[in-house]
Amino acid sequence: MQPEEFEDAKLLWKMFYAGQCFKHAQAAALFVLQNNLGEDNPVFYPLITAIYVLYGKPFKRSHGVGFLGVEIVPAEYQDLHHDLLKHRDQIYAHSDANAFEWADVRQVNQVRLLRRTTDKSLICSQLQACAPLMPHIISLCQELEESAERNKVELFKRYEKCVPAKVGEYVLNIDDPNGDFFRPAKPVVKTNP
Repeated sequence: MQPEEFEDAKLLWKMFYAGQCFKHAQAAALFVLQNNLGEDNPVFYPLITAIYVLYGKPFKRSHGVGFLGVEIVPAEYQDLHHDLLKHRDQIYAHSDANAFEWADVRQVNQVRLLRRTTDKSLICSQLQACAPLMPHIISLCQELEESAERNKVELFKRYEKCVPAKVGEYVLNIDDPNGDFFRPAKPVVKTNP
């Protein structure tokens, strides 16, 4: 492969996975919205966590191919994008003890003692996304999924000439700049004879 082809193989890999991530984050946000889920529902927090983590994956470290840059995010969504990544990093994917400050309670992640007249217990503060934010997340994910799909299709068309003639499974080569664009691989997809 030429150096440009090798970089395009990595970009194709990123766009494919990014599209999947945006599609799944969008589906989870849509589920929360359509089912009017709130903090009292036991699957609310896991779904919110999934939304933030899935959304952020393409913009975070990926050994071997790198990450997507912020330039893919439409200008009108830059603030939302920034907040999604900040909350992903400090609340949902990790629980930073020294995360950002929230309203007038100081650090967003806290362990607190709740002392009542009859008992005492430890609780944690949990900033959670609310349902009104879901339509914005859904719109952003739709736009990014469409953008990733357009890029993926364009790149695949450009390198369609590299598709091997022999029937079989091949892996997109993101490891060996001297190898072929697609390399033969042990099948992982079960097919009927």
